[in-house]
Amino acid sequence: MSIVTRLHIDGGDLVVRLPWRWALAARRRNVRPPLRCVDEVRVEPHWWHAVRPHPGPRCRFRPGCRCVGELQHTRGRDFAVLHAGGLVLVVTTFGHDAPYTLLAVSTADPEGDAAWLRKTTATNRPRKLSR
Repeated sequence: MSIVTRLHIDGGDLVVRLPWRWALAARRRNVRPPLRCVDEVRVEPHWWHAVRPHPGPRCRFRPGCRCVGELQHTRGRDFAVLHAGGLVLVVTTFGHDAPYTLLAVSTADPEGDAAWLRKTTATNRPRKLSR
């Protein structure tokens, strides 16, 4: 089963839109962290490296197959929608407005999505004033 998670920008938010089967498992249709909270975007070659050790009550985890939902850890919560095998797009966030500290997403083209997201966040990030 392939996962078709889609990313787009809506206003000032990065929208991670889940396919309906994964939305049922995660108990949500999409995740919307503010774009200004995106800190780092990378591609992880091994999907299990993106999953932290303690799935929360809202996580559906099937070893060797998939992980969908919230993951809890000492620094907060992560959101994962992963299918075993293949590359994973990992988005690290920061700030009080960010609902999750990390988003781990399986997409059709994680490297292309990472490049697009890096470009988008670089153009939308506020510039620091030099003294």
